Amino acid sequence: MPPFRIKFSDLGPGLLLAATGIGVGDMVSSTIAGASYGLTLVWALAAGVIVKLAITEGGARWQLATGSTLVEGWRNHLPAAVLLAFFAYFVIWSYAVSSALVAASALVPSAVFPQVPLWAWGLLHAIAAFAMVYFGRYEKFLAVIKWFVGLKFGAIMATVFLILFWSGADWSRAGASQPLSTAYILSLIGGVGGTVTLLSYGYWMREEGWSGAERLPSARGDLLVSFSLVMIFCLSMIFLSTQINWQGQILDEGPRLCLLLADRIGAEIGSVGRAVFLFGFWGAAFSSVLGVWHGVPFLFDDWLHLWRRTAKAGGQQGGPYRTWAAYLTLAAISALVVKRSVWLVFVYTVVGSLFFPFVISTLLWLNNSRHLPQRFRNSIAVNIVLASALLLFAYLAYDALAPRVLAAFSR
Repeated sequence: MPPFRIKFSDLGPGLLLAATGIGVGDMVSSTIAGASYGLTLVWALAAGVIVKLAITEGGARWQLATGSTLVEGWRNHLPAAVLLAFFAYFVIWSYAVSSALVAASALVPSAVFPQVPLWAWGLLHAIAAFAMVYFGRYEKFLAVIKWFVGLKFGAIMATVFLILFWSGADWSRAGASQPLSTAYILSLIGGVGGTVTLLSYGYWMREEGWSGAERLPSARGDLLVSFSLVMIFCLSMIFLSTQINWQGQILDEGPRLCLLLADRIGAEIGSVGRAVFLFGFWGAAFSSVLGVWHGVPFLFDDWLHLWRRTAKAGGQQGGPYRTWAAYLTLAAISALVVKRSVWLVFVYTVVGSLFFPFVISTLLWLNNSRHLPQRFRNSIAVNIVLASALLLFAYLAYDALAPRVLAAFSR
């Protein structure tokens, strides 16, 4: 099996993946993990990173070895109903994720400039993301994303540095402050590093010009750096939340929890520390918006050309790509108008729990089948990781759906 190979010049798609996958959801889940359980769930964070690395590497390996995207593999080797069902899922997921990310991105400027309403900041972020995707080429977009990656990592690491060497770390809070929750442990493993956005990696490889099996070591090295950044970022967030006195605070505030964390950090190390952390929070939120707006339309473009059986996808300058970027923008704006109703939160929970059982099942099938050359098929270790993850995410899907289904039938 081709090894990992890390070259600085090869880093690109992985940085986009890190910028997209490390967002507000990771910040919130890591904050809750640190506040409630100290450093005791670092192993769960590492397990989540390993699972997401295995999924993304499996998709990249399929594409580089066969010359077709994973979505194309679904079209060629699975019933047509599967591709149609994925599209229905994809429409709902796109609406939910675009809405949540834009609303979260608007929190920081709204907190700094409260005279401007939250919806106006959200509108500005959604339109800015659409404009950058519509007019920007891959190379220029990658340059912008690298800046955002530097911003959010630099800000969070600077906050950690200030805590360590200004106020001094309090390691007495490293242990769990409440009994461990199995459901939360599983959710942390499933939530770190992104969901459907993992599929964007294959399209970013294509934009980078990567093709052929000889590129597999580079892709693996690129992904190793990407998920190492995910691990470092989330570990830093867990550490920061252990240094805060959460007595009297509410830990189910969603993205607003990060604003509470910023205020607490300010109380510990001053207004400079609060400002630095807020920059990191905004960078993480808006870089996720940019990554989703850039990567997700490739999926629609690919799906549409496969469904129509046209010669090839149109790419970033094509009508389908720009149509889906517009859909993400309008979806986010409409959600700002309805103020993220309860049903939207429910939909987001459901769709997030359903994706991984599907994609892992397809990787276990396709990457162990005769459709892939023997030397590129899953190793035993990869099969163990993916099979274990399948059981995990199947449980998460059951946990998310079963109580609501039972409640519906009990009425």
